[in-house]
Order: sequence, then structure tokens, then C-alpha cells
Amino acid sequence: MPIIDIRPVQNEQELEDMFDQRWLVLRSPLGMERGSERDNHENGACHIIAATGDRTIIGSGRLRELSPKLGSISYIAVLPEFQNQGIGTKLMEKLIAQAKENNFTTLRLMSRINAVKFYKNLGFVEQDNPFNHLGIPHIFMELKTAVETASIQTKPTSAG
Repeated sequence: MPIIDIRPVQNEQELEDMFDQRWLVLRSPLGMERGSERDNHENGACHIIAATGDRTIIGSGRLRELSPKLGSISYIAVLPEFQNQGIGTKLMEKLIAQAKENNFTTLRLMSRINAVKFYKNLGFVEQDNPFNHLGIPHIFMELKTAVETASIQTKPTSAG
């Protein structure tokens, strides 16, 4: 396997190449048009890619803020010929680390049902009930990245 660099998108060309890769993996198989791989939350989001030595983007994912303590991971996509080689896990680990840097205490994602085990292995827990999105069964999943500490009151002990 070639050396894979997991890192944020560095320029506009990489961002466009990432959108192409995302479309190839997530939308083209559904017969959806180019442009359907984007939404209104791309600007300001953190885009992480998996790139080979020749800068070919083979994997990608996105992290964005939903509220000051809640982040959303979406569009996790690895080209089929590179799946089941740990690249998706490395992308997720990088996104989770970034979420912690952003002080998100909870991460949420919408998983296709066939990917639930992958996310469970990373610590995500299923929320609510499955639903259809783009004609595919999905379920929301959540990960607590930090435990919010409450101040603990202790009673003084008496020496006896």
C-alpha cells in the first residue's frame, strides 16, 4: 500500500478534487448528479483528506460545528479500491482529534446502516431509530469526546 497522508485540505484545487472524490464514492453510485455531494455547510467546515504520495485524494471527511460543544462529522468516503485498509479509521481519528481541539464534547453523525459497525468500533453509539435518507437506511450516532466535569462537593471528615 502506498504511503497515505491524512491531513486538512490545503488549497482550492484540493478542495475541488476532494468534492470529486466524495461524489465518486457517495453520490455517483446512487445515480445522483455532480453538485449533490455539496451542501450549504462547506464553508467554515474542516475538511480532512487521505492523499497518496502523488497527491491523489483517496479518502475524505468533514467536521463542522453545530453548537459550541457539539460537532458533526459527515461525508466519510474512501475510494472502493482503498476500503478495508484502515484509511477510514485514520480519517475518523483525525476528525475526532480535531473535534477535541475545537472543544466539542459530543460528536454526531448520520451513518448508513451498513457502516454502523465501523462507527461503533470507534466508540459511537446509535441514537433514535433508523430512517431513510437518499433512499438508503441511516441512523444517527453519537460519541462523547469528553466528560463535562461538575464540581463535586465533599464533606470534611472529622478526626476522631
